Amino acid sequence: MPIGTEPRRLVDTEFAQFLARSTPAVHGFLRRLCGADADDVLQETMAKVWRLRHSFDATGNGLAWLLQAAFRCHLDHRQRRARQPATAATEDLAAPATPCSAELRDEVSHHLAALPPLERDLLLGFHVHGRSLRDLAAAHRLPLNTVKSHLHRARRRLQEEQP
Repeated sequence: MPIGTEPRRLVDTEFAQFLARSTPAVHGFLRRLCGADADDVLQETMAKVWRLRHSFDATGNGLAWLLQAAFRCHLDHRQRRARQPATAATEDLAAPATPCSAELRDEVSHHLAALPPLERDLLLGFHVHGRSLRDLAAAHRLPLNTVKSHLHRARRRLQEEQP
């Protein structure tokens, strides 16, 4: 941000409209991230960002800010659940055994290897390394919308491969 410029702040109604528009994307993100707990984590996220609404900069990437808050709420939620003692009732309702991290890593590597190299590079650059769309576009010498299209196709291909 240039020196001497203030970030644009939203009034409460504008911020509420932003949250309403962004809720489906955040909920989808959380469903993929934490499954059945997505509704609880979404509620925690919305409460948290509402408390922090005065620190929100409307000139920045609002959805990225919101997804980061959702991810942090997911981590907090996961830590709280891990600290809770298991009871006999919850053990009976526990989900079947999940694959170990090595199996998951192998499966993710397999699916990523099936992507075209450009889509794989863009997907990893954006989601793993946290690079912005503009940075990726400049690094690959592509128009911004082309980068967005490639990312969309890569995500769709990964989603289609899931059982």
